[in-house]
Amino acid sequence: MAARQARTVARPAEPAKVAPVRDFTGGAPQFAIEWDVRPAYDFLFSLSPESGQTDDLPSPDRRWLKDARAALGERVKDGFGRLTKEEIPIHLAGYVVDRPELTTAAEVVGAMRADGHVAVLRHLFGDMHSNHAMDPLVEPALGGDAAAIAELRSRYPAAKHSIGTAALEDPAAEFEMVLAILEGWAEAFAEVEPRVAAILQRDYDLRAEDRASLAGIDLVERTTNGIRLVPEPGIRRVILAPSYFSRPYNFLLGGADWRFDGYPVADAALDLDPLAPPATVLRLHRALGDETRLRILKLLADRDLYLTEIAELLELSKPTIKHHLAMLRVAGLLTVIEAGPVTYYHLRRERLDEATGGLRAFLGS
Repeated sequence: MAARQARTVARPAEPAKVAPVRDFTGGAPQFAIEWDVRPAYDFLFSLSPESGQTDDLPSPDRRWLKDARAALGERVKDGFGRLTKEEIPIHLAGYVVDRPELTTAAEVVGAMRADGHVAVLRHLFGDMHSNHAMDPLVEPALGGDAAAIAELRSRYPAAKHSIGTAALEDPAAEFEMVLAILEGWAEAFAEVEPRVAAILQRDYDLRAEDRASLAGIDLVERTTNGIRLVPEPGIRRVILAPSYFSRPYNFLLGGADWRFDGYPVADAALDLDPLAPPATVLRLHRALGDETRLRILKLLADRDLYLTEIAELLELSKPTIKHHLAMLRVAGLLTVIEAGPVTYYHLRRERLDEATGGLRAFLGS
């Protein structure tokens, strides 16, 4: 999943001139940053419908992804479209977080098969209960407890949370469908897995200076290219995992005491044609070449705003604004500030000053 979007909250009485941290916690939470450099995440992220939809993924791998998915869809037709549309594999990345010993796709599906449907499918409900008050109900529901199933459904209607619906109706059948697809995808992914693992390691190595000079929220923001994560109380770990197939998006997940960001690897970690313009330059100029996006930047030059506020001010739908905000963020023009349940957007003025620097560097002038 890409970075979470704004929720509707009251606008502050006075407009903010700089990016504030709106502290709803009563104190500054302490957390440790962990780096998790495993291709196991890309195995799952590569089944997201967003993967390969932009030229941030080099064309040979976009072609491979399209062809491999088509071949798998022919082999495993039942449920394949729903599994990718609902991004079920992305939610299952939480299973990988909990099992640091799993590195490869084959190891992931083997462990899932051994652990069974309750241990695996419970991760489909992560976004349904972000405060984790419903945690005690999930495993009994997946185990067939009628009262737990009824309680989950009453609090989280199927229309709003369709991902877990089939799992509650027939957990064993849903598990077999998911595993059949993931086992087939693991066979295909093995072709690119060693190369992906090398790219992830290269990205981690390239960030050594950042790890030495930055910490906490600042390190997260630099690594994710603009997500300023302010964890709520109880969050002890923030996990940063480089990802190739997520480019150019961040995939965010959460557990009871951790937050996870599958961030896109930097251009420098790739083996690119030296004559090809850097993706950072293309993203920036593509983002600036649209009237609506320029109007959004004008609004954010005055104060930080939530998605709902931007949509109302421009009289456009939230999905339309969400798309434009995503384009601006991956171009490095926005900081997405997440403070607990609240998400808002801040203009990165320094990036505007760099608008021509990347082009000049590419041209060598």
